Amino acid sequence: MFPRNPHQDRRSSWPRLTLAALISAVLVGAQATPAPLQFKPRPPAFEYVRAAQPTPRARPGERVALTINAGQTDLKLTLAQLRAMPAVRYTTPHPQLKKTITYEGVTLRDLAARGGFAGKDLRLYATNGFASTIRADDYMNWPVMLAYQADGAPIPALQKGPLTVVLPATPERFHTGEYSSAWVWFVERLAPVK
Repeated sequence: MFPRNPHQDRRSSWPRLTLAALISAVLVGAQATPAPLQFKPRPPAFEYVRAAQPTPRARPGERVALTINAGQTDLKLTLAQLRAMPAVRYTTPHPQLKKTITYEGVTLRDLAARGGFAGKDLRLYATNGFASTIRADDYMNWPVMLAYQADGAPIPALQKGPLTVVLPATPERFHTGEYSSAWVWFVERLAPVK
């Protein structure tokens, strides 16, 4: 009798090898299931009414509208430079003015990103000495804005301008007493909470 040639009968060994590989894969999978991939949630997209424009240079004598405390240096922006950033617009009831207004401005998320501290709680300072903190969860997930326009016109001081923090109509918690201090008027500076 001649010894059996292993290459001679490949077709009959193929199903056995495939079955063995499948059983092995099932057993290995049952022993050590890999952890599911963890994805960091991305902030939701905001609906912008205008994309970013090239940032204009400050003209001689042009007033600084907002200072962003960005670490070692401060970023000073004029109103024209703020208007060049991406803009959001929405209608929301203003709790102190007791009326519904359509505001346009820059999201706090975009301002914090410009300062290099997006995702940190923000401290906003007003020209009258008032200061308030806005939580990162709120401004990263909702289009909380620094408004420079109300009902299509610059915001006068009598309506809390020229820069005022505005919160969207939803979620409803933004219009409760807990958030009344978040509606900062006469904003002049923002910084991350350390």
